[in-house]
Amino acid sequence: MKQSLDRFILALPLLFIKQFPYAWILVIALWSWPPNASAVFSSIIVIGLIAMQWQSAAWLSNTRREHALRDGKFYVDRPGVPIKMAVQRLTILILISGLLAFLFKGYFDLSFWQIFFLLTGFSIFYRDTMFFGAPTTYVITDEGIGIRFAPSHIDYRLFLNFKEINSIKKTMNSQEFDWNIFARPQNVKEGLLLIPKDPNGFSKRIKKLFIAPKDMQKFLEQLPPSYIMNATRSG
Repeated sequence: MKQSLDRFILALPLLFIKQFPYAWILVIALWSWPPNASAVFSSIIVIGLIAMQWQSAAWLSNTRREHALRDGKFYVDRPGVPIKMAVQRLTILILISGLLAFLFKGYFDLSFWQIFFLLTGFSIFYRDTMFFGAPTTYVITDEGIGIRFAPSHIDYRLFLNFKEINSIKKTMNSQEFDWNIFARPQNVKEGLLLIPKDPNGFSKRIKKLFIAPKDMQKFLEQLPPSYIMNATRSG
C-alpha cells in the first residue's frame, strides 16, 4: 500500500502541485465573506503544502527501496534554509508589499491589509525558492548517490551509481564553469564536484555536477575510501 501511495504522489508533477498559491488570492479576496468561503481555499493551500512534503518523503522511501540494501547504508543530508538570504529577501518583499498596498488600497474594494497579505503570501508560496533556496536532499547508499533538487516548479530526481562517477572533488563554487549546480543556495561558496567517467557527462543535460551538503565532512565519511581520497583534493 505504501509503495503504491509513493508512486502516486511521485507521479504528480511538481508544477501541478505548486498551483495551490492561486487559492491564496481567493482566500484574501473573500476574507470578509462567511468563513466557509475562505476555509475552502485555505484547505487547498494546506493540501498543497502537505503534498510537497509528502513527495519529498516518498522520494526518500522509494530511493531506499530501490537502491539501498536491507540493512545497508542510507545516509541523508538536507541543507537547511540560508537564514541570512531569507531574512534579506523577505524584508525587501515586506517593504515593497507595504508600499504597493499603500498606493493601491481601495482598488478592487481591497483594503491595505488585504493587498499587503495578498502580495506577500502569494510571493512566498509561489516563489518560495527565491526566499528560502531550492529544497535539496542528498542520499548516499552502498550503490551510489541520490539527489532530489527542486529549483522552481520542476524537480530533478537523480541516482548516480558509483560506477558512473570517476571522482568527487572538494572545490569552490564557480558559475563560470560548465557545471550543473544542485545546491540549496546557488551562491554557496564551497561544495563537491562530481565528475563522470563518461566524457559526455552523466546525461545529455548534466555534465559535471556540483553539490553542497550541509555537513560536508560527514558526507565525505560516508563515501568509499577511494572517493574520500579524491574528495580531499581541491580545485
